[in-house]
Amino acid sequence: GNNDSNKQTTNSPLKQITIQPHSMMRLALILALVAGSANAFTHHDHSVLVRPFPSIRCNTCLHAKNTSQDKKYHRHDVELNRRDAIGSALKHASILTTASSIANPFFPAHAEETIAPTIQTIVPTVPLGKSTLAVSRTIQGYWQLAGGHGKYTQEEALKNMQAHYEAGITTLDTADIYGPSESIVGKFIKTKPQGAIPCTKFCCFRYLEEIDKAEVRNRVQKACERLQVEKLPLVQFFWSNYDVKRYVDVALMLTELKEEGLIGEIGATNFDLKRLKELKNAGVPLVSHQVQLSCLDQRPVQSGMVDWCAENDVSLIAFGTVGSGILSEKYLGRGPPTQEEKNTSSMRMYSKTAERFGNWKLVQELLQTMNAVASDVRSSGRCVDANISNIAQRYVLGTKSVASV
Repeated sequence: GNNDSNKQTTNSPLKQITIQPHSMMRLALILALVAGSANAFTHHDHSVLVRPFPSIRCNTCLHAKNTSQDKKYHRHDVELNRRDAIGSALKHASILTTASSIANPFFPAHAEETIAPTIQTIVPTVPLGKSTLAVSRTIQGYWQLAGGHGKYTQEEALKNMQAHYEAGITTLDTADIYGPSESIVGKFIKTKPQGAIPCTKFCCFRYLEEIDKAEVRNRVQKACERLQVEKLPLVQFFWSNYDVKRYVDVALMLTELKEEGLIGEIGATNFDLKRLKELKNAGVPLVSHQVQLSCLDQRPVQSGMVDWCAENDVSLIAFGTVGSGILSEKYLGRGPPTQEEKNTSSMRMYSKTAERFGNWKLVQELLQTMNAVASDVRSSGRCVDANISNIAQRYVLGTKSVASV
């Protein structure tokens, strides 16, 4: 329900797109060239605003967008040279194209994608980590309800949730800092849609030294009230300042509430790999980690995060997979987003993502490659409506450890 003039819808997103080996190889090669020629970045989130998942949308649905405040980026201590990057990408592409569709190597074949026995659920679901919590591989993200994406009414937002739910996207993502988002999602959950899963976040920005068990319990109980549930299915933990080294302590407080039954599962969001390891080593039962991951942003791959998550049963939930519509036909064969087009928080954020990826000529080369892949898929009859955004999202879904986008 927003009036975002930059929104991009993706056509027929729920179809399985099978990408031929030569097409995937072409896409992998351009990503390899980027990984080899661009700086490999990792981020140390000292002042990062949490973002939601982007969601694959059908043409009748609102396209959710994401944003963040400016982040400080530092060159990663491991740089990929061009040859290593190409070799790695080719290996990845060969793995992805050995099956009839892009498989997810993180999950066993028998558990990778299960479709719930209901006529509405046409989007596959997948368990997070080794938990029993199964989320749809495409998730509704509701950061935009916090503002910065145009006006909307509560009724429009609820209709949007219902449309996505009827399309089979049964998992909803919100956060305690997303303005009225939790409360609106709660109104939708009150209608008791079968199988709907509201996921939220526990975000820590201020008075980090003073957070105690009483505050953590109170905030979790308030979130339950807003979402109108007895316990939170998934709480994704965010910590804004690593210089205040209490994130392990607070995460363990959340763990205690999980043991009590107020929380179903615990995830993280926008942590770097070093701190993820600290949480895991301290006994925090992480099942997921939400990060930006796309063809424009491969930091989770370059930093080794996807490998670590695969080895430690932590599912990645990716946002930014279409870059606020930059990875779409709209920007094929034209210049970068204009200042007038940067009229949403999301477009401003993902324009910076595209700039980090490389110059606009390189972005165009990527779009042309993805367009060629989409053309191959359409011409083969495997998905007659396949487009650039579909390919962008399917590529991320095929990345190791990724459960949902």
